[in-house]
Amino acid sequence: MTSAKAWPWAVCGVLLLATLLNYMDRQALAVTLPTLKEQFNLAERRVGMVEGCFGYAFAFGSLFFGFLADRIGPKYLYPAVLTGWSLAGIATIFAGNPAITGMLESPGDEAGAGVFRWLLICRIALGVCEAGHWPCALITVRAILTDKHRTLGNGILQSGASLGAILVPLYIEAAERAGQPWQFPFWSIGLVGLLWVPAWFALVRGTDLTAPKTDATKPLIPDSTDHVVRKLIVLGLIVATLTISWQFLRAWLALFLQDHHQYSKLATRGIMSGYFIAADVGCILAGTLVSYLAARGVGVHSARVVGFAIFTLLTACGALVPYVGDGAIMLACLYVAGAGILGLHPYYYALAQELPAKHMGVLSGGLAAIGWMVSSTSQIVLGARIEATKSYEAGLLMVGLAPVVGLVALALLWPKPTRAAETPSR
Repeated sequence: MTSAKAWPWAVCGVLLLATLLNYMDRQALAVTLPTLKEQFNLAERRVGMVEGCFGYAFAFGSLFFGFLADRIGPKYLYPAVLTGWSLAGIATIFAGNPAITGMLESPGDEAGAGVFRWLLICRIALGVCEAGHWPCALITVRAILTDKHRTLGNGILQSGASLGAILVPLYIEAAERAGQPWQFPFWSIGLVGLLWVPAWFALVRGTDLTAPKTDATKPLIPDSTDHVVRKLIVLGLIVATLTISWQFLRAWLALFLQDHHQYSKLATRGIMSGYFIAADVGCILAGTLVSYLAARGVGVHSARVVGFAIFTLLTACGALVPYVGDGAIMLACLYVAGAGILGLHPYYYALAQELPAKHMGVLSGGLAAIGWMVSSTSQIVLGARIEATKSYEAGLLMVGLAPVVGLVALALLWPKPTRAAETPSR
């Protein structure tokens, strides 16, 4: 039996596993892209289209499932969306089946057109369902943790992204060494995802996951309409810039290392695992920093702003990557930038959890949709640019500098917290 004090953190652990599965399903394609590109004529323009359409689907799913999450809560919606994205991941294996992909081809199509279209279908389905993870997870964290601990809870939740991305290259390398084809990680990861569902129901049985948890010593002071609007503007800018930065490297890092800098497949996968380890460390440190400062009398919001500024500076190292060669300095800049980018996410989630509780699902979903629309458009544009110029410079400059916009907006536009909201709980 899980104790009352340990139970919220056990739930955070299950949320971490959900994020891990979310990213393992998503990242399996990024890691196998060099193989698929060679076998099925997936040029950079097609890669950009696949990633862009995934993002547009994610934007739609964010709005749709955010709306549902506000009305029915995450208890049953969460396992439904996780089942959906697991099945979409499993379906990806049929990209290697000519009987299926052949039905998507027409006379005169370029080579690999059917495979490309099947991947589009699977990634669209994956994007729609994976989007449901975030409103469900944010509502759950808001219901089980007070604001003093939410940034750390969000950090644990988000760290699953980097853990999943760490495991995928290692998992695929081990599978290939065991003689497994490229399809193996897609169906095996999807199958594990289906096993998450009973674990979720066992842990949250009989639990209300809709009411926000608050500190008993602090009154709830509703935001004015002006404050809500200002928060939405700031959060929209933050999520757009964070999504651009994180998703570019998530999608293109393997091709950047292997095709552009001629790293071997093994070295590329090792470097990618190192990158996501650094990102995971940054994510946990970001949450720990707020808890540390709040415990020492710093207001929770002030601690978040300080942390956001620090991790924005770390992310800026990504802008140096095109100019420092292809050796150890470049890798160090990538690792520091990864820690910065993912470390910014817990701050964004904690700020988003200050939105009106009644509409947090649809508002956070709408914000995610903004981020994915902007990011997806940039993926398509940058994919065409990379194919034409053979240069990743524009994308990497965007990675490093985009979050500065979010920091400026947070510092200048976020409503000043009331005394009750600013005083840390004891």
